[in-house]
Amino acid sequence: MNKQVISEIQGTTVLVVDDDVDFTEMMRNQLEHIGMKVVGVAHNGPDALDMIKERDPGLVMLDIRMEGMDGIEVARIINRTEPRPVMFLSAHPEYAPGARDTGVFTYLVKTSSIEKMVPSIVMTLNHFREMSALKAMMESMRESVENESAINSAAGRLMDTKGITRERAMEEIRKRCRESNRPLADVAKELAEG
Repeated sequence: MNKQVISEIQGTTVLVVDDDVDFTEMMRNQLEHIGMKVVGVAHNGPDALDMIKERDPGLVMLDIRMEGMDGIEVARIINRTEPRPVMFLSAHPEYAPGARDTGVFTYLVKTSSIEKMVPSIVMTLNHFREMSALKAMMESMRESVENESAINSAAGRLMDTKGITRERAMEEIRKRCRESNRPLADVAKELAEG
C-alpha cells in the first residue's frame, strides 16, 4: 500500500455502521491497522446517529441494508443535520441508484481488503473537504452581495432623506461605523431598514 496515501488518512476518526458484527470487527481492526481511529461501531441507524452526535467522527462508513432505519435514511439525516464524509459499504450493488440521491460520494461493494478501500477513503475525505470549501466560498459571496446591497440601500436612503450626494452618504455611514465601533455592513443594514 502506498505510504503517502495512508499518511493522508492516518488519525482520521471513523464510525463503522453495519448490522454484521463480524464485518464491523474486521473493519475496526483493518482501519486501526492503517492508522485510522475507530471511535465507534453501531449496528443500526438510530445508534449511529447518536454516536455521530456524541463522538463527532471525521468519516462514517455506512451499510445500506439494516433492520429498521436503513443506511440511505441515515445518510440523508447525516447530510441534513451533521454533514460529514460518508461512504456506503454494501454487499448489495442494486442499492447504488437509491444511494446516489443522498449526497454521499462513495459507494463500495463490501470487500475484506482494506487496500481496495483506501483510495476511496482518501477520495471521499478530499471530496468532502472540497465541497465544504466551495459551500463556504458561496456563503461568503452571498454575504458579500447582501452586504453590498445593504450599503447601497443605506446610501440611497440617506441621499433621499438628506438630499446629499452618494459620496456624502457613504461618509456619513463610515462616520457612524467609527462612532459605534461596528462593521459597515451592520450599520448599513440598520440604516436601510430604519
